[in-house]
Amino acid sequence: MDEKRRRSFQLEDDKGNKLATGVIYDEGNVQVLWRVDCGYTAEQYASLNPILDLMPGVTVLRLIEPD
Repeated sequence: MDEKRRRSFQLEDDKGNKLATGVIYDEGNVQVLWRVDCGYTAEQYASLNPILDLMPGVTVLRLIEPD
């Protein structure tokens, strides 16, 4: 079975405050699961660029290793 590989990510500001969390797929698609400005969400984007434009102040993209 072909399973999509995905990586969890977290966007932070320069003080380490979490601004958003979500999942990046190998194809480049992004699903944002939570944003500090609107709470839980299920936004889907073709890349990270749109979410970076919506969230000024992002300075860190942290990829979270699966357990």
